[in-house]
Amino acid sequence: MNIKKKQTFLIHIWNDYEFKIYLPVKPTANNRPYLSYYFINPDTNESKLIKKSKGIDFKAPVKEIKKQANKVVKEIIKQLTDGYNPITDNYCGTDADINPKSTIVECIDYWLAERKKQVEIKVIGEKALKGNTYLMDYFKDWLKLNKYLFRKPNTFTKIDINRFLQATAHKRNWGKVSYNTYRTDLGTFFIYLNTLKITPDNPVKHSDKKNTVNDSSRFVIYEEDELKNVVNLLANDAIFFELYVAAKILFFLNVRPVEITRIQVKDIDFEKKILTLSPDKTKNGNEAKWLLTDDIEALLKDLIKDAPDDYFVFAGWNNPKPIQASKDLLGQRWRAFRKKYDISSHLKFYALKHSSDWYDLESGVSIQTISERNRHANPNVTVAYVKERLNKNIIKASTSKKF
Repeated sequence: MNIKKKQTFLIHIWNDYEFKIYLPVKPTANNRPYLSYYFINPDTNESKLIKKSKGIDFKAPVKEIKKQANKVVKEIIKQLTDGYNPITDNYCGTDADINPKSTIVECIDYWLAERKKQVEIKVIGEKALKGNTYLMDYFKDWLKLNKYLFRKPNTFTKIDINRFLQATAHKRNWGKVSYNTYRTDLGTFFIYLNTLKITPDNPVKHSDKKNTVNDSSRFVIYEEDELKNVVNLLANDAIFFELYVAAKILFFLNVRPVEITRIQVKDIDFEKKILTLSPDKTKNGNEAKWLLTDDIEALLKDLIKDAPDDYFVFAGWNNPKPIQASKDLLGQRWRAFRKKYDISSHLKFYALKHSSDWYDLESGVSIQTISERNRHANPNVTVAYVKERLNKNIIKASTSKKF
């Protein structure tokens, strides 16, 4: 490229920025064409001329140089929009130690650290943090497997999110509800990055979500012969002893599966035969107490043995452990049990809870009493869970003699 005299062209205007391209008479490695614009440093309020030659080939024709310069301008505008300060080579507008140049793993670690701080000031509960930690462990495993550890967060799309969730759901036997729960948690992470202007959008928002609206199998009531078969198989398979105890608690006490995974040895008063869960361990945030049946008390003693008070009772493989298990532990173990004995996939673990509600209702127990045991704020919620069976029930004639 040779021109008669050096020239400076205005090639783009964006907000208060004027981008110009400088073209020397005889470009060399030491006298290159470059882009220039003035930037006001928000830290000092002083204006400084910024020059950038990277991305422009000084040996190219003038027309090509201008084309390359326009491409570089777009990149600069994107950086400035994200809060980039070309003087300090940092991103401003946030106190965060991460920026658009950070890797996805750096962002994950930073987010989890921030979530821990939120637990300390009681903005979120410890169970939320544990769920976030499990999710990010799964995400890191997937990133490592696909050699994505050093990717930038803003390069992830809904395709990546779908691939991660689908692969992990298959590997860990997630059901639809677990899939959607983890998807929501992943969305919380990307929303956080979007707020810090590290990503232009939340890719999870556009990813696939499992449809459970018409998934009636969540509420299918066990037939009596199905219940008898399940109880018999669980009671006689030592590998699933922990699941057997949990199933008893779910069916008779209506303690939710995720709440069962939060039970620690210290929560059980064997002398009074009372199980107590503090507000941070229940779904509705209220303390709950249950009177144990003789059967459940004996099973719990057999499971716990001499485990320390702070151990979690249902932590996997029939052994209490000091660390809480994944919130989907019982769902995973149930699917393994169901597969081993070729039990129909329409029989869900959680549906044991609804089945006990139905058989109590059929025996004459009031819907109000059943609702209270379930800790439902409204009896209509209880009815919704047994609605599938009510719809199949044979409608009986009125017993009134007045007509």
